[in-house]
Amino acid sequence: MIPDELAVLLAPLEAFEAIRRDVVHLGDRLCDFSYANPYDGVAESTRAVLVEALAERRALSLQYSPFGGQTRARRAVADALRRSHGLAWSYRDVVLAPGAMAGLHLALRLAGQPGDEVVIPVPAWLDYPLYARHLGLSPVLVPLGGPDFGLDVTALAAAITPRTCAVLLSQPANPTGRHYPSTTWAALADVLAAAERRTGRPLTLIADETHRDFVAAGTFSSPAAAWPATLIVYSFGKYHFLQGQRAGYLAVSPRHPRRATLADEAVRWSRILGLCTPNALMESAIPALLALHHDLAWLDERRVRTVALLREAGYEVAPADATLFLYVGTPDGRDDFEFTRELAAAGVLVLPAPLFHHRGYFRLALTASRDMCERGLAILQRAAMRPACSGS
Repeated sequence: MIPDELAVLLAPLEAFEAIRRDVVHLGDRLCDFSYANPYDGVAESTRAVLVEALAERRALSLQYSPFGGQTRARRAVADALRRSHGLAWSYRDVVLAPGAMAGLHLALRLAGQPGDEVVIPVPAWLDYPLYARHLGLSPVLVPLGGPDFGLDVTALAAAITPRTCAVLLSQPANPTGRHYPSTTWAALADVLAAAERRTGRPLTLIADETHRDFVAAGTFSSPAAAWPATLIVYSFGKYHFLQGQRAGYLAVSPRHPRRATLADEAVRWSRILGLCTPNALMESAIPALLALHHDLAWLDERRVRTVALLREAGYEVAPADATLFLYVGTPDGRDDFEFTRELAAAGVLVLPAPLFHHRGYFRLALTASRDMCERGLAILQRAAMRPACSGS
């Protein structure tokens, strides 16, 4: 039986899935902005990488790989991290995992013990608190600052107690699409250092960098540059639109005070938790995937146009310069789930804010087809002008 403390965290997504099931019969008429599924398809260059990996003829190319992952793939990840983050990663700092969700489990398991607290700025990805609670940790949710959803380091400082083991956040942020600058990480590092002195306890920063490829080239700002005790989680699924292939990793910062033992601990935990590694085909593809670069001009253009049209219709849209999402306020303060149901009945699917531990907003994915975007935006514009139902 699922414990009540987990069931309450499962409930918002399950409520949305009930809405989804009610309208899935619309088929091609449905404008699906809920998840970042690529309705315009996967790039041919990405498909070619998978075909090449499958064509490999080594006798054991599709068999079991070691816990932690194939050394060749781990070396490729470490090389890429050295270039992108400017820190001296070794392949031994990298533990391959079947997606970012598995990487998050490992990071949380490394960061604390049952009874510890994890501070999570919200809105945040839906299952951060679920994973923490499942591992016996207590999630402490801290609202982000103001309508621009900047990271409120003062509020984070106030939330840290002697039981706190980690701060868990995403960069760029999901669902808001904010890419935090390096000054934010410097300020957070000051807060964490002061908290360590106050509580006498080391603090881990867990950085979910799943969407880091969706910022302008050369501009990504990683928390690892500011705080040595950082664990990075990443997924290959988002950038390459291979979400269903479940390939990612956990990377221990080379500046981490426990660098010498932490990745080996993660390898052992991957066995204990039954997470293992990505499938062998995806591990073989990782070096080539790391060498791929996709033209994202379409995404930037779609983001700018969608924000402009939504704001013109009267929606409040959080400032966004990264990720595959926009975070949009419900018109006239309408209830988020009720507005989601209203949109679904009209043929548009979005994710309501309670999934992200927040209220009064919805998340809109930018990966719908061009036709879906045109039809869906027209429906959203009409919905903004429609008065709220009495009593809603």
